[in-house]
Amino acid sequence: MIPVLPISKEQQQKILRGLMIAGGLYLGYRVTSKAIKNMRSRNTSVLADQSPEVRQAMGLRSAMNPSGVSWLMWSDGTNEDAIAQIASQITNLDAVATAYRNLYGKELIQDLQGELSTDKFNAFLQTISNNRINSSNSSGSSSSTGSRSSGAYTAPQKMIVAKRSVFVRTSPDASYHGAWYEVGENKNIYKTASPGEFIGYATGKQHFDSKNNVKFIEVAFRVGAGAPGALASKIGQSMLLWVSASSNYVAQFTSESTLAQAYPNARNQLSYMLPIPGLGWLSAPGSRVITTESAMVLGEKFEPISRVPESVLIGYPVMSLEGNAMHYTLVRTLDGTDRWINSKHVRTE
Repeated sequence: MIPVLPISKEQQQKILRGLMIAGGLYLGYRVTSKAIKNMRSRNTSVLADQSPEVRQAMGLRSAMNPSGVSWLMWSDGTNEDAIAQIASQITNLDAVATAYRNLYGKELIQDLQGELSTDKFNAFLQTISNNRINSSNSSGSSSSTGSRSSGAYTAPQKMIVAKRSVFVRTSPDASYHGAWYEVGENKNIYKTASPGEFIGYATGKQHFDSKNNVKFIEVAFRVGAGAPGALASKIGQSMLLWVSASSNYVAQFTSESTLAQAYPNARNQLSYMLPIPGLGWLSAPGSRVITTESAMVLGEKFEPISRVPESVLIGYPVMSLEGNAMHYTLVRTLDGTDRWINSKHVRTE
């Protein structure tokens, strides 16, 4: 049996004083930290009318925590459309993260990663990257000595031709190079364009792949009658692809005549790789509907029209229709025809 040593009255008093001091210090710390947090929150809220970053932080929190009860955030549901819309307005993510921290005592990036899938989170960051590029261009502050990601890489409707062999990709990521040792990795290479080959018409959307230091521009075209080879099965469809913006790899033209003078053979492709009317709208957030998997397109009376494959630009969204266990999107195609498509088979961007 372990003997228990008696504690004197003096020792008991010392222990009691120590506990009281420790308790007082802890209580003071909690009260002070809460007061500081509340003060920061009030100061940040006051700035909401003056600071877009504060409003954006509050909007993101509301999208992740609709009920406003912080401990319900994990089960509250997430408004991903609202997050995407706010992302299209953010040009200073660091300032938004600071405002979020001051308001809620949490880290914005960690909360977003917890609420969004990997693809949605990457899309969030990509949107903000595009915002920085476009805002730099509109302010006219970019220069040859500035960031290599700043400025406009192209303009809508410019015709893009390969100056040398260049990968044409389905996404703006240069990580994959088609080497034999990369089997199993993300194979986003659509094809390799040969020197002098017409690639498509610039949509105005662009992306800086900071991981690989590559500037990308998006190109689009509609496949017309007479298309040869692999394009023959895609007649009537619109294609969206990405290519390096480097002047070492591509040339850009504003007219068919100047293109034909520099690359006579590319002119033949213009007869079946057709421009999309009003191409500039493709660069606006929420303006286009793209299939995420093979999907059936329906007529105005919901009769089946045709099946389209994955990653095809259908058109721009008009409205949504929700009913019992169904959710359809009405899409106006590039030729002005209205079509319905199951919303779970498309994304809007």
